[in-house]
Amino acid sequence: MTVGTMEVTLFGGKGLMSTHLFGRIDPYVVIQYGNEEHTSKIAHGQGSKPVWNEEFKFNVHYPADVGDDQRKYKLFLQIMDHDKFTRDDYLGQTTIYVKELLELGVENGKAELGTQKYRVVLKDGTYYGEIQVGISFSTATGGDDEED
Repeated sequence: MTVGTMEVTLFGGKGLMSTHLFGRIDPYVVIQYGNEEHTSKIAHGQGSKPVWNEEFKFNVHYPADVGDDQRKYKLFLQIMDHDKFTRDDYLGQTTIYVKELLELGVENGKAELGTQKYRVVLKDGTYYGEIQVGISFSTATGGDDEED
């Protein structure tokens, strides 16, 4: 099994759905991979075009531990709207499949998807807006496979 670090850079969003009749949304992102979860800062008052420019690190085991096949090798980004007096609103989700990135990283010691735009999927399965993310993966051993 190879152990490494996946770095996720959350740049920004564009065209996100507004849940307010008046005023701007205050979006943030909850990022999940495996059992780890990170939350971005809240883009106060930035509306449907937020800028975060934040990096998050996840510990990764490849191949993944036996578990829920529906979640294996998937990076989930849930976009939310922060509300002060009511429960936060769900704005959509993006799922990024990272198995090929991890395979390349294990083979070469490092791999990168670079900055890409991903569509935001609403609860009804339609698309509304996009989110810009960069992802890289590097092994702890610099590319040497370790056997357990």
